[in-house]
Amino acid sequence: MSIRVKLILSYVLMTIIPIGLFILFLHLLFHLFLNNIEEMKEFYQVDDRAVEAFFYEELAAITELKQVALSSPDELLDESIVSRYENLLGHRQIAIFVRKGDTLTNGQQTDTSTFYSYLPAHQLSESDPYVNHQGQIGEDGQYWLYTGTDFRFTDGDDGSLFFTLDVEPVSDFLTNIIPLVITGFIVAFILTNGVITYVISKHLIQPLKKLHRVAGEIASGNLNEQTGIVRNDEIGDLAGAFEEMRLQLKQSMALQEKYDENRKELINNISHDLKTPITSIKGHIQGIIDGVARDQNKLDKYIQIIHTKASEMDQLIDELLLFSKLDLNSIPFHFECVNLRPYLRDIIEAFQLEYDEVEIESNVSIHPDTLVLADRAQLYKVFANLLANSVKFMNQDEKRIHVHASERGQVVCISITDNGQGIEEKALPYVFDRFFRAEASRGTNQGGSGIGLAIVKQIVEAHEGMVDITSKVNEGTTIQFTLPIVDENKRGEKDEKDFNC
Repeated sequence: MSIRVKLILSYVLMTIIPIGLFILFLHLLFHLFLNNIEEMKEFYQVDDRAVEAFFYEELAAITELKQVALSSPDELLDESIVSRYENLLGHRQIAIFVRKGDTLTNGQQTDTSTFYSYLPAHQLSESDPYVNHQGQIGEDGQYWLYTGTDFRFTDGDDGSLFFTLDVEPVSDFLTNIIPLVITGFIVAFILTNGVITYVISKHLIQPLKKLHRVAGEIASGNLNEQTGIVRNDEIGDLAGAFEEMRLQLKQSMALQEKYDENRKELINNISHDLKTPITSIKGHIQGIIDGVARDQNKLDKYIQIIHTKASEMDQLIDELLLFSKLDLNSIPFHFECVNLRPYLRDIIEAFQLEYDEVEIESNVSIHPDTLVLADRAQLYKVFANLLANSVKFMNQDEKRIHVHASERGQVVCISITDNGQGIEEKALPYVFDRFFRAEASRGTNQGGSGIGLAIVKQIVEAHEGMVDITSKVNEGTTIQFTLPIVDENKRGEKDEKDFNC
């Protein structure tokens, strides 16, 4: 679930839950109100069968008395009439007041001073025969509802008829309930929003704090600290990307350490491999200077040795330069469609002339029209390194090398097998690593920079091929590599990709 959906859901919950709690709270209050109704019935002397009477009989009595006030207002000054109506309405907590001028009277001798200050003033104008009005009066928790009719007595004095209903139970209930309802809603709203906000913030902020802490660990050099955050949202994606970055950085650091070790090993190898021929050259030159080579034959021998050692140094430097360029991808490859049968035949013939003491056999079982996409010059270096290695580490009297080529699906598989001293099994996984030397499997005088097979691997992989090795000590070694076959479609791409097909 995305963070956006979670936030929307939290906002919905912040709205729905308070409303739900508020409705539940109102439901509870309604039940409290129902319980309070019994008290109100007792206060107003209303039983179940008298409910309709409360609304109709009392209303009829009030209407009748108002009609007396309008038709025979002087009758209201008769306390017996007012008392009769009060006896009818009093049990409902309804009181009757008659005001003539500034005098307020009540049929049951109710304390009129309390109501005198609350009841409204006479509102009848000169042009109106009467005015009806109603409202609420009272204060400090004591309240009454009233309805009034203003008229004039026959002597012209202002008159008013008031009916008041004591609403103290209802007022007390509402006075206590309304603040409780508002407080309950506010508490429910704050509590719900606070809890949801806390949960969402904790859900979002805690993983961010953890990412910040892990970032600090990485900044201090500790690349082993994991985030451990597994979530199906944007923070989970961020944590995944962060973890991938950490692993790549850790891998880069490990690779850098390996490069540093290789660099140290390279310096050590170069120092050793260059020092040996240089020492030999210096020794023979010193011999010539000191006159040790007195005759021409010995002098020629010294010069030949110096030339051989200088050539070895030159070859070593060339290999190092080539490997460095391949490692930096600074050597451009010029690929073209190469017919492999004649190409292999020419290479085998050339190396047979160079290594006349070695019997080179070949078995090229590929179609005469089979083409591979290759850089002729770089591919030649692959064969040169492999054949030179086979010859260098061959300890048999009858030295044989077998070159085999065959088609396997969409690739050509080429293998070079010798009957040399072989390589120990534990060293096989590392022979294509840069600067690796299987010292236990070679003689002390065979040397080598340790980058020949690394160069082979880089060139083959640049051709989108694969290279592998099998070997047994004192039996021989087989190195096999593949080259993709050019399909019929690519043979027509000469103009587009400059393939010489």
